[in-house]
Amino acid sequence: MCARTCRNGVLMCDRRRVAGRNTDPQDIRLRGRDEEQRILADALDGARSGSGVSVLLSGGPGRGKTALLDHVRSSADGLTVLHAAGVPSENDLPLAGLHRLLRPVEAAAERLAAHRRDLLLGALTQGILQAPDRFALYTAVLDLLRRAAEERPVLVCVDDADQLDAPSLEALSFVARRLSGLPVSAVFTARGGHGKPSGADHDEPAPDTLVPGVAERVLPPLAERAVHDILTDRAPLTPASGVRTVLVRAAHGNPAVAISHLRSLSDVQLRGEAPLPEPLRLPTRLRSALLTAYRGLPEEVRHLLLVAALATDPGVRLLTEAGGNPDLTVHDLEPAEELGLIRVEGAIVVFPDPLVREAIAQDAPAGRLRAVHGALAGAIDPEYAPIEFSRHAAAGAGAPDAGLADAVEAAASRAQRLEGPSAASHAHERAAHLTPDPDVRACRLATASYQAYSGGGTARAARLLDQARPLAVSDRRRAIIDLVDAQLSMRGGNAIDAAERLLAVGRELIAHDRALALRALVRSADSASLAGDPVRHGRAAELAVPLVRPDDSASMRLVAAFLKGCALSFRGDYVTSTPLLREAVRLSEGMDKPSELIWAGVSGLRLGDAPFVRAVTTRAVDVGTAQGEYAIVPAALGFQVFSEFWSGRFPSAAGHALHGLRAAREYGQPVWATQHLASLAMIAAIQGDVDTCRIRARAVTTQAGEKSLGLPAALAAWALAVLELSRGNAADAFFRLRALVHAGPGHGHPTMRLLTAPHFVEAATRMGETEWARTSLAGYERWAEGIGSPSARALAARGRGLLATGDEAADHFENALALHRESGDDDVEQARTHLLFGAFLRRARLPGRAREHLYDAVESFERFGARLWVRQTRAELRAIGTAERDPDASATSDLTAQQQQIARLVAEGATNREVAAHMFISPRTVEHHLRGIFRKLNIRSRVDLARLLN
Repeated sequence: MCARTCRNGVLMCDRRRVAGRNTDPQDIRLRGRDEEQRILADALDGARSGSGVSVLLSGGPGRGKTALLDHVRSSADGLTVLHAAGVPSENDLPLAGLHRLLRPVEAAAERLAAHRRDLLLGALTQGILQAPDRFALYTAVLDLLRRAAEERPVLVCVDDADQLDAPSLEALSFVARRLSGLPVSAVFTARGGHGKPSGADHDEPAPDTLVPGVAERVLPPLAERAVHDILTDRAPLTPASGVRTVLVRAAHGNPAVAISHLRSLSDVQLRGEAPLPEPLRLPTRLRSALLTAYRGLPEEVRHLLLVAALATDPGVRLLTEAGGNPDLTVHDLEPAEELGLIRVEGAIVVFPDPLVREAIAQDAPAGRLRAVHGALAGAIDPEYAPIEFSRHAAAGAGAPDAGLADAVEAAASRAQRLEGPSAASHAHERAAHLTPDPDVRACRLATASYQAYSGGGTARAARLLDQARPLAVSDRRRAIIDLVDAQLSMRGGNAIDAAERLLAVGRELIAHDRALALRALVRSADSASLAGDPVRHGRAAELAVPLVRPDDSASMRLVAAFLKGCALSFRGDYVTSTPLLREAVRLSEGMDKPSELIWAGVSGLRLGDAPFVRAVTTRAVDVGTAQGEYAIVPAALGFQVFSEFWSGRFPSAAGHALHGLRAAREYGQPVWATQHLASLAMIAAIQGDVDTCRIRARAVTTQAGEKSLGLPAALAAWALAVLELSRGNAADAFFRLRALVHAGPGHGHPTMRLLTAPHFVEAATRMGETEWARTSLAGYERWAEGIGSPSARALAARGRGLLATGDEAADHFENALALHRESGDDDVEQARTHLLFGAFLRRARLPGRAREHLYDAVESFERFGARLWVRQTRAELRAIGTAERDPDASATSDLTAQQQQIARLVAEGATNREVAAHMFISPRTVEHHLRGIFRKLNIRSRVDLARLLN
């Protein structure tokens, strides 16, 4: 076996050499090159059918040309494969490449005419070709391939054709243009931006005429999805989400770079437990290949390109100022432009291949890099470009410098306003490394850590804290470091432990910084709430509320009202808590702070105001994203989803929950990943997806147990109970919900015990456990009356209807439906009230009235895709001897069941992506079905569909 590597040092495959030919190489998966593989398959088919074709694959180093060539060779079953690669050390030896290519079929030369045979063998043996003999030699090569193809079709593979000697390339080009009608195909590869090799007898051709007359396919950079797949195929373990994202971006669509970066990391780095190198170094051979043209440029041009490579936005003015020669102009860059290394667009220098830019920077010696960074720092205005100034100032400094550190710190503060916390974090870190004083350095590192955390860089934030902690001198500094550390653990560690840590930090900060102490205490209360621990929540609130004064900012007063209102609500004092929670909601008006908006959203949930919750959490997501505070996004989406699934917005809820799950994993927040998984379990339960609901709920239970997360644990248990109710299994639902009554912190949640009461009442009445039902309903009624929410009062009235009999029960159900209509935002529960009322009326022998409620229920359930509740409702309709009503039979009778569901969702305003998330199919599949729906219904647009079905 011989190991086959591409010229850039990346292992491509192994193969066995037999009698000068190659057997099939080891199978490798090519990602993102479907079109190229189709072209190569056509070339093989052409050879087999006697109608040969030629193709040239071109692209930069590492794009996968050699891998594609290996692929076509491995697919050439039943063909004679001739292979040669250009070798730079032989490109001045005439016909050396042709000699290596044709050696396996030299025996076929004996069947050529004598003068052709002698000319061919003489030229290949002596490497001498006289100008008058060129045509005769080229036709002899063509005749030789034709003779060889009489036994088996022939595939000619020429790798690195731009490195062949000129006579060999001209001969093969001549042959490639004449393969039509022959069982011979030819595949060439060459580097992008090529020209013919030196030594040709004629003028240098244009770069795109390496093999004139042969179709050229330029390999573009791979799509990010393909690079993701390559990393999955090659990684020894599953990389952390953040690590994978860095590797994909650093590859710039180059598969060789992706594989090289992957192999350069240790298992600890792949898991995200250790920092990645900055920057990730390009492999030496690939870097050398990328810089071939660059190294042939004059020194002054190379220097300008180095300045451009290090600058973020390399304008021509910046290059002349930092280049050290004020006489330089844009015309000095023309040699680099002619080689395709750069483009000058207006006043900006652009590198078409970002890897060339990285290679130039990585190839420069350390001393020269420092000097260029220093020159760039002197040429950049820190007010206009604070991030770029801080980067160059830090890289250009040879030692700590207090004055320079202060300048970089000022730039970091401006960067926070212009570019968000993540960029500011890097600037604060650079200022810290320039700072001589240890305590000040600790302060700046702690600030950098918090900014990294806010920007979603949890692992980096933890590493910066580790650097800051040993340097802190004052108690206040140590307390601030502990605060940042505790906030990190709040979203990744045990919720009860995080609540205790934050409570201790808040108590310590009271003497140093009232605002920071309040922030620590409200975070402690948040962690306690996630754990479902009202006692720890109350302790945090008791310390926090007295810290706030009447003349404090609206933000601080919102926190106080929120904490006190939640604490009273936990204790069941809904009458007193309601005004406080409404005050928190009022204070959030006009705010642009994501955390405060989320606390207002939680207040809205406790008030039963789902429309407000959706609006304010949507604003929190938008503001957080716009400001670069990505760490807040998973939490905001968590509460937004909670407000959506009961109002029947399943496409939106599923899409937001999946977005939140991905964001939580990317930003290192397993606590919120568990919460979003619990929400997805509830969505699956409502839609009647039994297996998916159970799998998700089981995963949530395991994760919640490890981190004492009572909120997602209770939500998962609720989801399983809803699933059992929809299956008609009241006993399992009753016992699951009853278990929540006794569940302590880390396993249940007081608010969830309250919100599950309507379902518990339903399950208990079906089981004949009316005392349990009455007790649960009494607590729910106190909350519903205290907050005055129509939707909550509707569910309380429904519960009274389930416990009553005769006309009294009917009155309660009618009242419940009237309150549902007043709310207008609880479609799922309104449909369930129709179902329960219809079932009651059927048992009361009132089929006419029952039928209308059951029709309304089944239509709503079908719209939601709640298939198990659809089945229950249809069973009730059959019990009164009535088939279910199809309100749109004339319009949709020709549609399949899946098309009908898609049509209903689109008619309600769902996007293709939301429909896909709702039905667990791809957006492309949704688009395909929509075309079929439009065709069957003879309509042209989504508007027409909405008019037809609504």
